[in-house]
Formats: sequence, C-alpha cells, structure tokens
Amino acid sequence: MPSAPPAAARPGVLELERQWLQSWFAQTPVAITLGADGALAVEVPRDFCFDAAHSAVKPPLAAVLDKVAESLRRRRHLRLTLLAAPDDPTPNAGLARQRGLQVRAHLQGRGVAETRLAAPTMAAGAALRLKLALPAG
Repeated sequence: MPSAPPAAARPGVLELERQWLQSWFAQTPVAITLGADGALAVEVPRDFCFDAAHSAVKPPLAAVLDKVAESLRRRRHLRLTLLAAPDDPTPNAGLARQRGLQVRAHLQGRGVAETRLAAPTMAAGAALRLKLALPAG
C-alpha cells in the first residue's frame, strides 16, 4: 500500500478550495488566486456584479457567491476576511457600501454566519474582491 505524501507535498485547505472554485469558474472572468499572504482571493469584474447606480447582486455574481458560501459552509474554520465592493466609475462610497451589504446579506442568506464575514469596504478598482483565510494561530 503506498504511503501518503509528506505533509509539505500535500495541498493545503486553501489550495484545495482554490482548485474547487476554479473548476466552477474556469473560462470566465472570475479570478481565483492563492496570494503570498496565504489567503484565497476571489475577484469578479464590476460589470458581472452590479448594474450601474444599483446595488442589487446580478445573477453571475450570485453564482460566485453561492460557491463561496458553499466553501465557507464546508470549511467551517475559514473566514471571509475581506469584502471589498466596487463603486461606479464616478466615485460613490455610499453605493459601494450598499453593494457590500448586499453581498454580505447574500452570503448570510446561504447559511454563512455573520461572525465569519468581514465588514464591507470600498474596493480600490473595478472588481468585487473577497478573501478567504484561516484564523491566525
């Protein structure tokens, strides 16, 4: 019977989640990366997230959020440590906040506890940015 690979050769939890999420969103504009900080980053271009001047979550973003929520439910120790929502090309921090609150509400509606979700912030750039990370320690 073959032995298990050494721990260093086995993919970590976040790498496994990156691979799983990437399998759902390959060939789409959704970027899923494992950063140097060890966090799993998910970026969705604004055009696929929200209509101009509106905060309602569009169906393509809802599909991404549903899979992120599934990751968070399956891996109960993961936390959403960044939720940065974009504003429109004309800066509007109030709109970005409303969008972030809508994203947060969507995740909560899919069974993710509020305590596991970062407070929404305004994204620097034209994409919704999420980060999943393991607690420190």
